[in-house]
Amino acid sequence: MSRLRLRIGPVVQNAEDVRLRVERELPDHAGLRSLAAGVATAARDAEHVAQQLRRPFGVHRLPAAFLAIALLLLIVWIYIEFFRTTTLKIALPDRDFQALKSRMQQDDRIRFTEEVVPGSREAVQKVSAGEVDLGFIQGGVEIPAELPRFQTSNPELVLWFVRRSIPHFGAIKRVLTSVEGAGSHTVAKDFLRAWRLDSQIEFVHRWKLLSGDEASPLSEDIDAVFVVKDPADPQALTAAERLSEAGFVLASPDLGARVAQLDYLSPHTIPAGYLLSIPPFPEQPVATYAVKTYLVARKDITPRMLAAASHLLDGEQTPMSSGQYEPSLSETSELFQGVDAFLGIIINLVLAFLALTGLEMLAYRKRFHELNSLVSLISIHQSSKDVLGVHDSRTRRDHLLYLSLCSDLLGLVSMIGGYYTQENSSLLFSGMPEIIHQRCDGLKINIQLKILHATIDPKPFEKSVVEPTATSG
Repeated sequence: MSRLRLRIGPVVQNAEDVRLRVERELPDHAGLRSLAAGVATAARDAEHVAQQLRRPFGVHRLPAAFLAIALLLLIVWIYIEFFRTTTLKIALPDRDFQALKSRMQQDDRIRFTEEVVPGSREAVQKVSAGEVDLGFIQGGVEIPAELPRFQTSNPELVLWFVRRSIPHFGAIKRVLTSVEGAGSHTVAKDFLRAWRLDSQIEFVHRWKLLSGDEASPLSEDIDAVFVVKDPADPQALTAAERLSEAGFVLASPDLGARVAQLDYLSPHTIPAGYLLSIPPFPEQPVATYAVKTYLVARKDITPRMLAAASHLLDGEQTPMSSGQYEPSLSETSELFQGVDAFLGIIINLVLAFLALTGLEMLAYRKRFHELNSLVSLISIHQSSKDVLGVHDSRTRRDHLLYLSLCSDLLGLVSMIGGYYTQENSSLLFSGMPEIIHQRCDGLKINIQLKILHATIDPKPFEKSVVEPTATSG
């Protein structure tokens, strides 16, 4: 079934017919002729406005277009914030950060793909060049200041192995460490510089052969081993066992007051038997240093990705059996902040929509003011055309015709207002069409009552004149 719509063409034709009828039947009433001409002009203007409304671009399209775009953007924002799965590429030093690798699949909406790099230096280079999104960088390696970073909660430890036959640190000549220029090598140079041994030390970069799956004989001329590793790494434990069998002990790399010059260090103690239980290695607790590690992101990473990357630094997930149903203060705060942000977006969208609707009202305000003025003029003109008590038949006929034409003009004005509302439903928010309809309906009822008065015979209600009778004195 087709939808019923008001067509402006017949309204324009009826307005012209009423205007011609006024000129033909009531030529002496200039005021009514002017009103009929005004209503006919308003009908033609409505037809012109209707043609403008059919154009694809215009002020009347702004609220609907804005609402559609705003809803689309809101849907996109909700999808990005709550449903989209983002893939981040992360650079990890080869065979390092085992504990952090295990966390890379904990967020269902964030996926990580890892790219193995030789060390922290290469990771910094790839992050700076934008080849990867994130990288784990060990303290001691220079990080560009413009790169955002987080400090990890699992720092690596300085492992300083010395041969039992070495009487003191000054007798050390050759030190085995990791890849040249990598984190362990960089930190080792800082320590030896603080001990003032850097000029006499020769570095041997063969840690991978020592910690690999296949056993590699350790040269007898190696006096010490200096690496910065995660003790939980199985390969670090394998290397520690081989060094223990080769006659090395885990020594304390004490820097004394000079530790304040290296801000990436913090004191730490390795318990007895931590690296090997039987026989215990080390035999006694050893004071060492934890080296801070950083999660570094490329400089153009989005805030959402940066926040998601920070979850890599969280602790292990709490099992469901040990969890509590009561939300913590921070969780409650985050929840209310999210609700506040969401409501703020909705409120801003509504306010912007209403603002655009108000802008559109300005284009129609003049039209409705004209219609409102026509109603007021019709009310003034019909107020003097009562038929009750009028005995002259010609005058009664003219008044009845006058009132009937005024009623027709009010109907046309109401239809013009309804046509505007039909073509642009956002006008309902202004209340102006409703005012026009109410005034037209109320005035038409008043006119119809006056027309009904013509059916009333006034003679029975006329007061008869009674002459006074003389009384006897």
